[in-house]
Amino acid sequence: MKIIAETKIGSREKYYNYHNNGVAGIFINKDSAVCRYCSSVFQFNSMCHYEAIEEISCPICGRHYKKSEIMFSGAYDSYLPYVTVFKILEMKTKIKLKICYTAIQIKDIQSYPNVYYIKEVFTFDIKNSDVIWEKSKDNKLIEKREIGYITDYEQLREHSALWFFHIRHNIKSGLSLNSLLKILRDTIQKKENIIHNYTKKSLYVDNVDLKHKLFANVLNLAHKVRFWDSENIIYNRNFLRNKSLLLDNFVDVNFEKSIYILMVTKNISYHRACFEYLSLPYTKTVLKNFSYDNIFLLKLIYKIKNINIANFLFSYYKSWLNSLTYMDFMYNFSSLPREIKAICDFYNLFVLKIYPQLQPTKLLENKQELIDIMNLWYSANNKTKKNFIRHKIPFSKAHDWLSIEVAKQAEQEIRFHISKNIINRFNIYMMNTKFQCSCINKYSKLKYIAKQMKNCSAGYKDRINNRLQLVVISDNSGKPKVLLEINQDSIVQAKLYRNVPVFRDNLLNDLVIEFAQIAKLKVATDDVYMKQDTKLKCIA
Repeated sequence: MKIIAETKIGSREKYYNYHNNGVAGIFINKDSAVCRYCSSVFQFNSMCHYEAIEEISCPICGRHYKKSEIMFSGAYDSYLPYVTVFKILEMKTKIKLKICYTAIQIKDIQSYPNVYYIKEVFTFDIKNSDVIWEKSKDNKLIEKREIGYITDYEQLREHSALWFFHIRHNIKSGLSLNSLLKILRDTIQKKENIIHNYTKKSLYVDNVDLKHKLFANVLNLAHKVRFWDSENIIYNRNFLRNKSLLLDNFVDVNFEKSIYILMVTKNISYHRACFEYLSLPYTKTVLKNFSYDNIFLLKLIYKIKNINIANFLFSYYKSWLNSLTYMDFMYNFSSLPREIKAICDFYNLFVLKIYPQLQPTKLLENKQELIDIMNLWYSANNKTKKNFIRHKIPFSKAHDWLSIEVAKQAEQEIRFHISKNIINRFNIYMMNTKFQCSCINKYSKLKYIAKQMKNCSAGYKDRINNRLQLVVISDNSGKPKVLLEINQDSIVQAKLYRNVPVFRDNLLNDLVIEFAQIAKLKVATDDVYMKQDTKLKCIA
């Protein structure tokens, strides 16, 4: 074992400043802060966004601190590194990143800060494609975990000293943090080539903010050691949001651990293991487009039992998503999985068995209709389904036929699980009682509305709850005029008879806007025409 790189930051000397050796002047745990120079503990406004802070003054001694001189944690229990030594140690088949530091922990402003000796060791086991992180406090092991997974960001942020050091942090002696990172990266690259004969890969992540660049790159290196053929993981400020949106809703949070086990037990490649776990076909197209951002698309679309149709749909949706602005993407994404699932299910259930001549382009031209058809199909009983197949209902009539037949089904009354406050919120009289808005809270009413308005709303039987509601606007004679779909405080559909968008009727369009204002709802659909001065249009 030999030390190949070393960096020292900070000093215990009280009056050394950041520019001399990199030691911070003020330490903050959530809402408690300590000034290193006067040793005073004081309250910090935790509502302040750290990124917006350019300077802080100690309220006791009056000393000013710039952002670079502040060590900040958004957690109560973080160990904030004070005097720190980084070392990279090289062994035959392993590389260790060792971080030893004196740490400050501030519990509250009523007590004096605690000081601990902390040691972290990142062990990159190149031979076994394994990475271990260990953390000791006062020479006692307090944490140990396997890392190199996409979940590392959540688990190690605020828990590792790496999180707190800006890549350009001033040092006392030795290499810059940027140089230290480069040596770690180059050493891993060399060992992977010697031990596994792996070809050279790009291991550097540039698209992250400088404050967390060291943290992000070390985590990415751990991920590459475990999964050499994986893409680089961009652990930036958008990482958690994107992961939650594009991954966590479609795969198990620990899916990479299952992939690693498959690689080890079956002695298969990274991509083979990924495709087996995700049930994806191992084809050139899928391999070319495989990435963590695409998993949700691949997983949804390649359930289609025709690889050419799946390729066609993937190409369409990938191009469409790439053309969207961020705001448009967020606006459309919530309904996208349901849309894709409906198209794929429709193809597998209907096109393959009933409508073999239906062209793929028809699937995209009639997306909303396909969603409605599938909602109705899942609500249909066996008798209705058998009659549909036996009578060979044409595609052009499938929607209306199912709407009528599902509504006619004799079933036991079902009351939807909608809280009373939601029902009361949407039960409104408008325009001097000329119109009544009411939340649909039972199945018999839902079927009645579906039959009267000639739509697919009966297919919503299993979807209505505190998250999603249907609200009908009726005239003073009780005749339904508008049906609204409300999802998480936003109107996402507003339809007239036979699914005509409400903007086709000026009076009813204005009525929907008035209802949204009274009920404090956003309007997140093009079914409603919004005037320029309205503040209800959902943009994100």
